[in-house]
Formats: sequence, structure tokens, C-alpha cells
Amino acid sequence: MTEFLQRREKLWQKVREKVDAFLLVNVEGSEQPNLRYLTGFTGTFGVLILAEESLFFTDPRYTEQAKHQVDLEVLEVRGRWLPQVVEKLRSLGAKKVGIGSTRTTLHLFEELKKAGEDLEFVPLGSPVEELRRVKTEAEIKKMKEAVELTEAGLRWILGRLKPGMTEREVALELEFWYRKEGADDVAFDLIVAAGPQSAMPHHRAGNHVLQEGEVVLFDIGVRLDGYCADITRVVGLGNPEKGVKDAYKLVLSANAAGIRAIRAGIPGKDVDAQARKIIEDAGLGENFGHGLGHGVGMEVHEGPRLSTTSEDVLVPGNVVTVEPGVYFPGKFGVRIEDMVAVTEEGALVLSAFPKDELLVVGRR
Repeated sequence: MTEFLQRREKLWQKVREKVDAFLLVNVEGSEQPNLRYLTGFTGTFGVLILAEESLFFTDPRYTEQAKHQVDLEVLEVRGRWLPQVVEKLRSLGAKKVGIGSTRTTLHLFEELKKAGEDLEFVPLGSPVEELRRVKTEAEIKKMKEAVELTEAGLRWILGRLKPGMTEREVALELEFWYRKEGADDVAFDLIVAAGPQSAMPHHRAGNHVLQEGEVVLFDIGVRLDGYCADITRVVGLGNPEKGVKDAYKLVLSANAAGIRAIRAGIPGKDVDAQARKIIEDAGLGENFGHGLGHGVGMEVHEGPRLSTTSEDVLVPGNVVTVEPGVYFPGKFGVRIEDMVAVTEEGALVLSAFPKDELLVVGRR
């Protein structure tokens, strides 16, 4: 039994009491992570019907690719594909058809209802994403490999980092290195934020020229074999300004507290609270405005969440980030982010790049 068949069977057991079939439609990548999770297909258009008999549809661009990737019968659709899919649902005897409603657009939902007036389309929330939250050992191994490649790239770029480079130049060189070394892609637009820009948590690498004495924040990750990495480290480009090392020690303590709190059965908001208390007790609670972390997998942001408002409870197989930070607008910011797998015993930290003290690089 393939891993994809196992996943589809788990999903079918989850929804079969509510519907006669489950429909997943990936148009221009709208459901790409979910479709890849269930079938292995990496193209931008594909349709999965999950029922007692399951079928896969794609168009002529991907027919041959799908035959190599998908362990199901592959049907080719040409022209108006939606009526062909609806007709197949009818032929399977489906009356109630479930859909994942968190990604399906209102337009597609309305088109489905028009094409299948005799069918009832039932929004089911996010059943595939719920399955994806719990990773197998094989998935965690893939994520560990993605982290290792991410960290190797960080070591490489730090050996080249020097005043006079722009943030964009650093980010592009690093992305090129990742591609050359085997990454599928970067998991997100790499964040390289220097000096005052590091106080913006999701700064986009721009034309800022790195200066001696600035901090440089790297929030980076690759996608490898479909799975993402996401880590953050901060370095000093020469001796940093006053206060940076104190902020770094504070964030490092919060990072450690968050990791210590992770275990199966603990609510995400409680993990956040353990780390946040360290920063609040230092009088800098207002300088930590985002959640402590998020799930990572085939997407860089998925469940569960670690935040003040999280309703998630951690279970073995979750992989989350722990990324406290403090930000001083117009001056600098510090964030330290690790990826952590939840196990029966507690926390397994997947990232290993040194963080025990602020690393200073690029001295002239």
C-alpha cells in the first residue's frame, strides 16, 4: 500500500459518513499541497474524486506526468472539464459530494452547483489539512533534510557577507545556491533584513546596503521533496550597536522556554505563554507583537498555531516553529526561530544552526 493510498483511505474514513464522495479540485495550484499529499501529483491542474472508487482527472498538459506520479486511473479531460467531472460523479451514484471549503473559491462552488444541479455539494472545512498536521517519521525525515540544506546555505552566505552588499543581492545569491544544491524551490521569499529593516518581521529584501555594525536577520527556508523548512538567525555585521546583545539573550531565553514547553497534549496558547512571559517580564511585551509559531509541512504556514488565541492542542507528529522576537522600530529587531517536532516524549528540535550567542561576521 502506497503512502498516498493510506492517506486517501484515512480521509475517506473521515468523511464517508457525511457524503457519498469527496471532490478536490486543483486549478492553477489552488489545492496543490493537498492534491500532492493525496496523490503525489505536482502539476497545476488536477481533480481527485474520492469514493468507494477513486479517480484522477487532468488535462493534456499533464496526462503523461500524472501516469508516472499518480497511483490511480488517470482520465484526460479536454475543453470544459467541469461537466465531465460532474458526469463522472453521477455515474458513481454520488448524491452528496464533500468539498474542502477553506480553499474552494465561491466562484468554483457556484459553478459546481450549476453543473450539478441534481447534486448536493457539502462544505467540510479542511479535512485534508487536518490530516496533514500529523507527520509520519518519513515526513519528519524529509523536513529534517530540508532544514539541513537551509542551514548549509546560511553557513555559505555568512562566509561571503560583508558591508556594501544589498539585502536583495544577499537573498538572490542564497536562493541561487539553494537551487544549485538541489532545492525544489525556496519555501517563501527569503527574508534578509539589515539594520532598521530587521525591526519589520516580514520585511522583503530590498536595496538597503549593509553597513558595518548592523544586525542582519535571516528568515529562510527551502522546499525539498515537497516539504518546507523555516528558520531564523540574527548575526552582527561587525560589532553591533548597544543593546543588541541584551535583546539577543532575552529572545534566546524565550526561544528556549518555548521549546521546553512543547509536548503532546499541551495547548498552543500555553506554549506561547511560556515564551511570551520571558519577554513580558523584561518589560518588552509590546515589542513582541506576533505569535510564537506555526505548523510547517508541505506549506510553510499551516496548523497547528502557537499564539495567544490558538485553540490547537499539540499531538505527536506536529511540526511547529518556535520564533519569539523583539523589535525596536527604526533601530533593529531580533528573532530566533527553530523547527520542532512534537513526540510522545516532548520536543525534537530539527534545526541545529548555532545560536547560543550572537554570531559576529564580516569583520574587515
